[in-house]
Amino acid sequence: MEKKSLGVNFIFSVLKTLMGVVFPLITFPYALRVLGPDYIGKIDYAYANVTYFSLIGAFGISGYAVREGSRLRDDKEKISQFASEMLAINLVTVTVAYVLCFLAMCIPKFAPYRGLMLIFSSTIALTAVGLEWLYNIFEEYKYITIRSFVFQVISLVTLFCFVKDENDYVIYAITLILSSVGSNIMNLIRSRKYIKLRLSLNNFKKHIKPMFAIFSMTVASTIILSMDKTMLGYITENDTEVGLYAATTKIVVVFTSVIAVIRTVMMPRVSYFMETDKSQADKLNYFSVKLVAMLSIPIAVGMVCLSDEVLVIFAGKEFIDAHVPLRILMVNLVIAVLNGIVINQVFISNRKDKWASIAVIIGAIVNLVFNLLMIPVLGKAGAAISTLMSETSIFLFACIVGRGIFKVELILKQVIQSLLASVPMIGVYYLFKNMISSDIIMVLATVLVGAIVYFAMLIIIKGDILKELIAYAKKGNEKRV
Repeated sequence: MEKKSLGVNFIFSVLKTLMGVVFPLITFPYALRVLGPDYIGKIDYAYANVTYFSLIGAFGISGYAVREGSRLRDDKEKISQFASEMLAINLVTVTVAYVLCFLAMCIPKFAPYRGLMLIFSSTIALTAVGLEWLYNIFEEYKYITIRSFVFQVISLVTLFCFVKDENDYVIYAITLILSSVGSNIMNLIRSRKYIKLRLSLNNFKKHIKPMFAIFSMTVASTIILSMDKTMLGYITENDTEVGLYAATTKIVVVFTSVIAVIRTVMMPRVSYFMETDKSQADKLNYFSVKLVAMLSIPIAVGMVCLSDEVLVIFAGKEFIDAHVPLRILMVNLVIAVLNGIVINQVFISNRKDKWASIAVIIGAIVNLVFNLLMIPVLGKAGAAISTLMSETSIFLFACIVGRGIFKVELILKQVIQSLLASVPMIGVYYLFKNMISSDIIMVLATVLVGAIVYFAMLIIIKGDILKELIAYAKKGNEKRV
């Protein structure tokens, strides 16, 4: 297989992610104003409930398939057999997921949400036939980007043409599915370019054990990501409270998605190098962790300062009460994205699935306990605190058990450098806050000047990550010459 440039892969992944960011920035504020906190809360609660069955259908197959398939991609016969086995196992897990999902819909508590849950359940099957992991294995980010753009445009047109008031909340739910998994049928058809599918369960036992380890980790991760909304809705019985919290999580997801591009691009290449050049794989892992820290910390600092203004711009004044959970979740963003690299890239690429599973299970338990304690007292702020405590426990565990495969001090060094470089950004915020009355202009000015000040500070303190970025850029130029 022709080796693709990491730089090109990164560019297309960034483009895809930016579309994934721009789309919510256009659609979600519109939906918030048309549907209001109550209906947004209904939709988010229904989606959160279906998420648990979606992960049963997924069963850790994607992460396992990318890791193992990346090692086989140069042999068409082997990768075809492997992909066939993955799809066959996926169809079994999807069947189990639907049975459990339909049983859950019979619970009286879910009666008001059954219609929405049924709509969202279509993502279970569409994700399975989408074979997204196959295109990650072959690093086909150009195709993924173009395909995503087309269906996001279709979803956008549908939203603005047909969602006009609160009664159209079902149509809004459908647009969410169109934008996320609507193109997956195309993926299945196009897969013939890379593999020959013939359903097979021959190596079921061989695959199921490592899959289960990743699945356990995914279950725990989903509890951390979705249980706050589920328990917030269940305990408070208040769709508006869930809707306010949903606005904060949507904003956080925008930044998480952008930073997650690093892992998406690096993971197939790291898995490939694990078989051919482990030292290179280790370098990419360290580079990924430091790059994530460099990007996430100034974003978190800036958003803690700008939380009120961003909520008003993004969601409207009726969502201003969500500023406290937003600030808490932005602090959590830094820890969460670091965990994403360490757990889902460093541990998984080194086949430390057991460590990864234990880490997120610990996080899930902490999340459940703190949700039970904090939500009845603090509501949505309590849910945000629970998420922060959960991610912190994962990070601490990962640092303790992972000392043999990565150096924690390198992460902490980058964190300290980025924190020091971010301090002047706070002064930039208060300067513009007192000078500019328009929220939009003030946010734009703060972001622009704050970014310049941040990178200038990194240069002044001679940040390690900047040296590595320059080295990678020079290496890329030399290859082109």
